[in-house]
Amino acid sequence: MFLLNKNTIRNSRFSNWLVDFCNKNIVAKTIVVFLIWLVALIPVYLFLIARWGIGPEGFWQELALVVVAAVVIGWLQAIFIFLAIALSLVVICEDL
Repeated sequence: MFLLNKNTIRNSRFSNWLVDFCNKNIVAKTIVVFLIWLVALIPVYLFLIARWGIGPEGFWQELALVVVAAVVIGWLQAIFIFLAIALSLVVICEDL
């Protein structure tokens, strides 16, 4: 079973750059964690844009839109949230 630990994430080039940048100060850590979560919530933004564009009226249209969105982009959101939590923990806990 693949376990996501600090050594696995630390081996990538982007992760090395990110951790080195964040070790400089707390403001950099805060900015990087904010950007990680901003990117991780892209499927939510897509859902909100689709909901605004379609403009469902009534309970059944709302329900259909939520079900389709959950099936189409729900799995992607779950993966992004997992990766965002893992990256946020690496960035925050690297000094500890």
